[in-house]
Amino acid sequence: MTTQHILGWLLIAGVLSGFVFQRSRLCFVSALRDLFLFRALRMTRAMLLLFLLTVTGGATLQAVRGVLVEGFPGPTPAGALAGGAIFAVGMVLAGSCIAGAFWRLGEGQLSQLAVLAGVLAGTWLYVKLPFLTTVTVQETFNAWIAVGLLLLGLMAVAAWERRQPRVGEELPGARRLSWVRAPWAPELGAVVMAVLLVTFMALTGTGWGVSRAFLLTDFSAAAYAGGLLIGGFLGARLGREFRVRGPGGRAPMVIRLLGGVLMGYGARVGWGCTIGAVMTGMVNLSLHPWYWMLGAMLGAWVGAELLRQFMYQYL
Repeated sequence: MTTQHILGWLLIAGVLSGFVFQRSRLCFVSALRDLFLFRALRMTRAMLLLFLLTVTGGATLQAVRGVLVEGFPGPTPAGALAGGAIFAVGMVLAGSCIAGAFWRLGEGQLSQLAVLAGVLAGTWLYVKLPFLTTVTVQETFNAWIAVGLLLLGLMAVAAWERRQPRVGEELPGARRLSWVRAPWAPELGAVVMAVLLVTFMALTGTGWGVSRAFLLTDFSAAAYAGGLLIGGFLGARLGREFRVRGPGGRAPMVIRLLGGVLMGYGARVGWGCTIGAVMTGMVNLSLHPWYWMLGAMLGAWVGAELLRQFMYQYL
């Protein structure tokens, strides 16, 4: 498959991803932030389901095609942990991850321009002040052990939810409209995203990524990012939710800009964001996303505490 064909397929994948994210509101930020701020676990459950399906898909591809997925080079565990932690603090402050900023901009949220400007600045800062970049590793994990652990995690979340009152943001029930216009459950979004990613990697041998677009040298990431923007717009228009919303006041803009800077820097330290490091990494059966997510849990807790203690009054 030629480079032009791959770029075209990445653009299409971005459009489909942006559409699914917008309709289901599937969100890495909510999965971690709401866990610590509100003890709301619905999005956490959806993310665990996404991880379960991507790992299972990666293991299936490996069994069928042998060497298609073998992990991929990434930073040392310390680099992945640090990158995930820095990135997660940033995404909690910004209110979206990098992919989320693109599709939310597509649905009319102009505040995401500050987030993306911050990501660009953070990427530039990393180029000038690199961190933990000297050693790379390529490690894989036993997929079926991971599947078992993720199933246990899903059961634990379900047990916790049964014992808790309903708190945090819940999606509205589906209106009597077409399936496209009605809000999607985040669990449905997780299933569709997993199918899209595993199918794409089976057909092209290439994963997704968005953060490297800010290095201004990776056209594949730029194609996927552009698709996210278009997909967010299409999802909002078809769902009758498109509305241009202003950037907000000065203080929220500064907080989002700071969050973007941390995400841009953290994505380079940890060799990726929620799309490239985590989702693609899990299909590749790499250990990298697991280290990254451990760091992200710590970073999300720090970000949630910063919001709780110092920043809520400004948002």
